[in-house]
Amino acid sequence: MAAQYILAALAAVFLAAALWRLTRDGFKLAPSSRTWLLVALIFATVSGWLWWTQAQR
Repeated sequence: MAAQYILAALAAVFLAAALWRLTRDGFKLAPSSRTWLLVALIFATVSGWLWWTQAQR
């Protein structure tokens, strides 16, 4: 399976974890929810970059 699919799926999982943590914290941006959001952003960025570079070929 291609890496961009795996990274996109993991970004969605980490985003769901961030949203779950935000709801548990009363929608206050705690350090743990910020960490989940940052990890989701990193995975989504790398996945998007892989999609973009594959489209250039």
